[in-house]
Amino acid sequence: MTEEKEFPIEQVFDLSYKMLSNQYGFFYLHTTKGVITLHIKDAPEEFIKKFRTVEKK
Repeated sequence: MTEEKEFPIEQVFDLSYKMLSNQYGFFYLHTTKGVITLHIKDAPEEFIKKFRTVEKK
């Protein structure tokens, strides 16, 4: 869930990110409706690990 949208876990099939500096980066939410790009301030490694434990395959 973001401030603007909610993505059911059934529609998410992968997560990735790229930090461009120590201050910001991009988080990529790969969904059945396309790739959603979000700006981030911190690496989302813990969030991705948690996603991997509950993702639907």
